Amino acid sequence: MAVNVWDNILVSLKSKLRAGMKCPVFSGNDKINKSNQFIKLVPTGSIQGDVTKFSEHRTFNIDVHYYIINQNNTQFEKYKFNQVSILEALVHDNPTLSLADSTTAYNVMIGDNDLNVEPDEEFDDYIILGWNFSCEHLNNLG
Repeated sequence: MAVNVWDNILVSLKSKLRAGMKCPVFSGNDKINKSNQFIKLVPTGSIQGDVTKFSEHRTFNIDVHYYIINQNNTQFEKYKFNQVSILEALVHDNPTLSLADSTTAYNVMIGDNDLNVEPDEEFDDYIILGWNFSCEHLNNLG
């Protein structure tokens, strides 16, 4: 039976980020409710690694966009960089994700930070910070 690995990774990552960042986390077709801050996960693709008769190794890539209402003052700048540090440490300190199908995503990493992601028109009043998240998974074990 095929397992939706993408969904399992997104659900686990959303849960981890929601708990650590204390803000809403959305992905896919989730309805975004604007708030002072929220995170949007955008799956960007996967890379197939080793394939054997009994398993398939993949690296999954997800863009992480962290939206914060722009307050344009010194205290906000400190808050923004504190939040960047918290999110990066949260991923760094959790190198695996337990998935709903009792498997594990491993080599969980968050890449370079972009402090100025270009917003969609509806988010002009937000600062958007971006990262590329990646993890590996061994699936189709048989």
